[in-house]
Amino acid sequence: MQKIKLASVIVVVCLIFGCNSGDNKKEETIHETVIDTVTASASSDTAKTIVNHTMIWSVQPEGANNEKLQAPQNVKLDTLSSTKLVQLINTNFPDIHLDLVKISHDTIYVKIPDSKKLANEIGDTGAENYLASATFTLTELKNIKFVNIAMQPGDHAEPGVYSRNDFKRLR
Repeated sequence: MQKIKLASVIVVVCLIFGCNSGDNKKEETIHETVIDTVTASASSDTAKTIVNHTMIWSVQPEGANNEKLQAPQNVKLDTLSSTKLVQLINTNFPDIHLDLVKISHDTIYVKIPDSKKLANEIGDTGAENYLASATFTLTELKNIKFVNIAMQPGDHAEPGVYSRNDFKRLR
């Protein structure tokens, strides 16, 4: 009789642990790691940390040594606030923090308090891809044509005023 009770307890415990929803989180983490590893190894000059390509403008590979800007899918960025767009950029690039300073006329002013990752660590292509993604995303705002980025200059990126015309190579 005790063996039956013990077996029943073991079965119930196994069912409880087997139905645990924590396994989905492990799968997501593994999936993200695989994507980041594959993307990062595709080019030694980039370090892409994009989490959600569909919410902001992003740079996508299109064959060997060819990349193209891709508009967000099913998102109307022009309906979002400047604060929300900056949050989306920060979510997609967690290693590069962007702060909203102000909006004046046709320019949005932002700053990157710690620009070490962008300016010195992710290479020319990675820096250009970040700046293009941020510029195209922020210029979705109504009447905004320019993005003034304040940051410490480095080997791969520098402060300045950016517009969509600065990224013709990626169109």
